[in-house]
Amino acid sequence: MTGIWNDLLHGPHWRSTRLLWVEDDTEYTWVQVDTLARQLEDAIGAARVVRIRSASKLGCFAGQLAAWRAGCVAVADDGKLGPAEIDRIRPDTTVRTDLVSPPEVVARTAPRADLPAEVVAVNLTSGSTGSRKVVAVTRDNLAALFACRGLDVPGDGDLVAGSFATPTFDGWWFDTWRTVAAGGAVVCLPSVNEDVFAWSELAERYGIRRVLLPAAVIATIVEALPSSVAAIPWIFSGGEQFRAATVRQARAAGLTNRFVNLYGPTEATFATHGYRLPAGFDADTIPIGQPLDGCEQTLDELAEPGTYELVVGGPLVCLGYVERGALTRRFDGVYRTRDIVRVSGEADLVYAGRLDSQIKVNGMRVDAAALEQQVTELPTVLDCRIAQDGRRTVAFVLGDRAVQPDVETVVKRFSPAIAVQLVAHFPTKPGGKVDLAALMDQHRALDQLVTAKDGEQ
Repeated sequence: MTGIWNDLLHGPHWRSTRLLWVEDDTEYTWVQVDTLARQLEDAIGAARVVRIRSASKLGCFAGQLAAWRAGCVAVADDGKLGPAEIDRIRPDTTVRTDLVSPPEVVARTAPRADLPAEVVAVNLTSGSTGSRKVVAVTRDNLAALFACRGLDVPGDGDLVAGSFATPTFDGWWFDTWRTVAAGGAVVCLPSVNEDVFAWSELAERYGIRRVLLPAAVIATIVEALPSSVAAIPWIFSGGEQFRAATVRQARAAGLTNRFVNLYGPTEATFATHGYRLPAGFDADTIPIGQPLDGCEQTLDELAEPGTYELVVGGPLVCLGYVERGALTRRFDGVYRTRDIVRVSGEADLVYAGRLDSQIKVNGMRVDAAALEQQVTELPTVLDCRIAQDGRRTVAFVLGDRAVQPDVETVVKRFSPAIAVQLVAHFPTKPGGKVDLAALMDQHRALDQLVTAKDGEQ
């Protein structure tokens, strides 16, 4: 693995004038990125954990390259890391770059972190189950990801990948570093809220062969602007459960893309399982598939017949959790996901919920994952999310208004206290996952509006 890592950081490709990066209508060659990385490395100096602050994805990427060349842990920050996450990591040096001015050291202290030498980066969880956890990533973790053939896509010439993921999420390693390790080029896509109309032009101009998108983003694009991804042959889904209704809608819109459903906890470098949907896929549920290269799976049988807890192991599993700059829990190459799976007749795993997905509604336990799954299996329903605040529980549903009675019938079987609200789209967080807090804010605002109108009558 050391040879792969050294070649990636110092190989002759960094002297090439081939295209490496496209961002904000600007093209950068390998040698131009190398020059930026050398400037950042000079600024870093003697350090152990380096935080690279940049609003540019290229600034974060070049900063990671520079930090690794300097033998440091690289922490990319596009402005989304808060004080709590920074305190968990405890960088001793912070370097800022805007790609225009020379890199600037904005903070430097004595080393405060005590991380093992093999740690080179961190993943951050989405925070959907509470505060964001920090996970230590080693160079062997990344080398195993680069060597994973199950993530390859066919095509002529060098790979060109679209990049949607932000630098603090594990999808970043797939979008950028795995592409670069294969000698390919990265084309940064504007966010959905900025200029999704530019995606199709970028895809056609540069020949983007694959893109990784959160399931909620794929659903939004397929419904609102399917032409934006029509020219990208391979679309990978990750981060959340990929719904069969989205695939049906994509086919109805005339899209012929190949879809790949990826699964993996943030405690793994990236994905651990994958399923390539066949052209004629017509099942109600999309499997998460089978283990990728570098993943060893164990299925621990649960009380309900035919269900198992998925345990993942191997070089794709990260080193452990980081707290206050130190490793607080080692995974020792094995991580219990607490995800429940079934095994299909084709030996593919099918996600069936979580061991901790039960919520309390009026004192009664409800399996939120099972409820979401059953609602999503209804005709014309595209997706469902269960959200709670201190007083209420709501099933938010993407679907036609005509399906509301059927949705309410399903929901009431779980609990009559769960409200149903149909929505036009799901708001998303910067990383692309559904923003449940924003959905609850919308529900409260609607509730207040209805109450106010009732008071006027």
